Amino acid sequence: MLAAAHRVLYHQGLVDYLGHCSARVPGTDRVLIKPKHSPRVRGLGGLTPDDMVVIDLDGELVEAGAAGDAEGPPAERFIHTEIYRARPDVSAVVHTHQPAGTLLGVIGAELLPVLHVPSVLTAGGDVGTWPCPLLVTSPDLGRELAGALGQRGLCHLQGHGVVSAADDLRRAVLAAIAVEQLAEANLTILKTGLRPRIIQPDELSRLGETVAAIGGRWAYYLELAGLDPVKAVPA
Repeated sequence: MLAAAHRVLYHQGLVDYLGHCSARVPGTDRVLIKPKHSPRVRGLGGLTPDDMVVIDLDGELVEAGAAGDAEGPPAERFIHTEIYRARPDVSAVVHTHQPAGTLLGVIGAELLPVLHVPSVLTAGGDVGTWPCPLLVTSPDLGRELAGALGQRGLCHLQGHGVVSAADDLRRAVLAAIAVEQLAEANLTILKTGLRPRIIQPDELSRLGETVAAIGGRWAYYLELAGLDPVKAVPA
């Protein structure tokens, strides 16, 4: 499923040759993550399960991928390891360089809940902000980012990108997609100068009870990315 998540994000234009997803190996302090960008590992749309590597929470390589990649984990692995260390409830972390979501963070605008399903998937637009454009290449920077994320599921890395964290990889990916949809809507609204109708907290709660389960939505995005929803199952 981790390779499929990268391919979905790539198809949606939220990552290119950079960006990465990870998943906690259940019951361990190990993390499954894509390898570092290299002459062999290029666009994220071509990743396969055999490319993935396993690291520990110190960011050290534990197990190379079946494809035999020699590059090791990505430099920004500490985005993932420090969030997992701080948040036992998190099972998946997604880091994107998505254009609209990143721009909204740069200008410091709120991700207002103006669209029904994206607003539910982003917990009503509750997004933390880490005012730093640096690459997260050390545990100290990873801890700062994890602190800015707090107990939320989303955080803007100002001038850098977006982080999505969840108890389910599918939910983390779908939240990143929802951020982009909401950000595009908010940026368009800002251009009009008009005040939008914001979905209220009680309405968001009711929507959360009626919105379709993530399984069907996930299958939809798998199909868009050219993947078979039946074969792209958790592993």
